[in-house]
Amino acid sequence: MSNEKSTKVWKTVASFQTFSEADKKRKELAEIYTMVKVRRLSGGFKVKAWNAPDPERDLEKSNADLKKGENNKKKRKKQKAKSNLFNADL
Repeated sequence: MSNEKSTKVWKTVASFQTFSEADKKRKELAEIYTMVKVRRLSGGFKVKAWNAPDPERDLEKSNADLKKGENNKKKRKKQKAKSNLFNADL
């Protein structure tokens, strides 16, 4: 895993006019999500939720970590290795 810290992407679940309504929803969602918060807005309150990323997904190296063109280089390398095996049989 890289040294860069990934930011949390919060999902807006609902908007309410009063804090008590938003707090009820927050308590409901606390059982489902890792973190839930209520944000005060000028027109009311917003309930936001966040789930931690899957640890299994963190173990896999994603294509986002590759520099531009690296994935194509890997594909060409694999194709070349396959063609070399094929040509060796002839």
